[in-house]
Amino acid sequence: MLILVVMLLFALLAIAGLLIDIGMARLTQAHMQSVSDAAALEGGWQLAMGADQTTTRNAVVDRAAEMSESWGSHRIELEDGYNLGGSAKPESSQTINRDTLGDPVRPMLDPNVDNNTAGDIVLGKYCDCLGNTECWEEFQLPPLPGQPDGYGRGKMFEPTDFDVANSVLVRLRRTGEDDLAGGTSAERLTYLWSRGSLLDMGLKGDGIAVRSESIAKLAPVVAVGTAVSSSLPTAINAAIELVDVRAERFTDVTLLRPEDPFQIGSLMTGGDPEDGVGYLPIASSVMLEGSSEIRVVGFMLASVQDDDVTPMTLSDMGYERANATANLGWVTYPLSHDLLLVHQSLSDVEGDFIACAPALVRSQQIHGGTR
Repeated sequence: MLILVVMLLFALLAIAGLLIDIGMARLTQAHMQSVSDAAALEGGWQLAMGADQTTTRNAVVDRAAEMSESWGSHRIELEDGYNLGGSAKPESSQTINRDTLGDPVRPMLDPNVDNNTAGDIVLGKYCDCLGNTECWEEFQLPPLPGQPDGYGRGKMFEPTDFDVANSVLVRLRRTGEDDLAGGTSAERLTYLWSRGSLLDMGLKGDGIAVRSESIAKLAPVVAVGTAVSSSLPTAINAAIELVDVRAERFTDVTLLRPEDPFQIGSLMTGGDPEDGVGYLPIASSVMLEGSSEIRVVGFMLASVQDDDVTPMTLSDMGYERANATANLGWVTYPLSHDLLLVHQSLSDVEGDFIACAPALVRSQQIHGGTR
C-alpha cells in the first residue's frame, strides 16, 4: 500500500508540475496580448492622426517596448545537461542559468517596412462586412504564414499599400523561429516544474510556443471627450448635414445645433450653432422607434466660422493626441439599426476629414506550433 501511495505521489507531483508550467505559459500569453493590443492601438492612432508610414511603424515598435517594461515576461533559461543522440536533452539534468534569470524578454519588433505578410507589423485592410457576399468573397484569403495549422482568421485582413490601409496588425512570438520575413521571435518558454514528468523528451527540449496577435481598425468616431486640456480637441456646438458632407458643400451651408455635440444619437435643437475648431457633428435623418428624426450620426474634423466649414485633419490643427472613441459602449443615447448603418457608411466618404479612432477587432492568444 505504501509503495502504491509513493508511486501515486510521484505521478501527482509530475502532473502538478506540468499544470504549473502550462499556467505560466498562459500568463505569459496574457502579458504578450496586453502588449500587442496596446501596440496595435498605437498604430491605429497614428493612422488616425495622419502620420506617415515610417512614423506609424516606429510608434508601434516604441509602444511595444514601453509596455514590455511592465507587462512583459521574464527569462528562465536552462543550460548544460546530457545530449541524447543530439535530439533532445533530459530536462532533469539541466541547470538554471542564473546570469539571465529574471531578465525581461523585451520584444524587439521588426518595423517590417516591406509589409511582409508574416511580419511583426502589417498594415492592411480589414473587412468585417460578413453580411455582404461580394465583400466576403473578395477577402476570402488563405491563412497567414507563420500561423499554426488550422487557425482561421474569421473576419478577413489583407495587407495593402499604406495609402489605403485602415488597420494595423501586430504579432508577438516566443516560438524560436528563425528567418521570418519582416518578423522576429524570442525563445520558447522553458518547461521548468514538469522536468521530471513523463512528457516526451523532445517536447520538453523544445519548450512551449506562445504568441499573440492583435488588429486595430479605424472606425468612425461615436463619442468625443470634453476639452480637459488645450492639447486635446473637443466637439464644436454645431452640426453639418450628411448630404452636404457627401456633396463636399462646405461654403455658406446651413448649420444645425445638436442637443449634445459629444455623442452620436443626439437630437437637434433650435439654438444657434457656434464657431470653433475640432470635432464637428454630422447630422442626418434616421429612423428611430418608428419615426424619422434628425440626429448626430458621426463627426468630421473641421474649423467652423459663421456658415463656412473648412475640413481639416488632427495634424492640420496641431494636435498630437485625441480624446475620441469608436467604442459604442460610451454612447448613452438610444441607437437604431438605421442610425448605425448611416454611421458606418461614413467609412465610405472620400477624404481624410471624417473623424476616426482605432478599435480592437482582434485580440487573440494563438496556440499551436510554429507552422
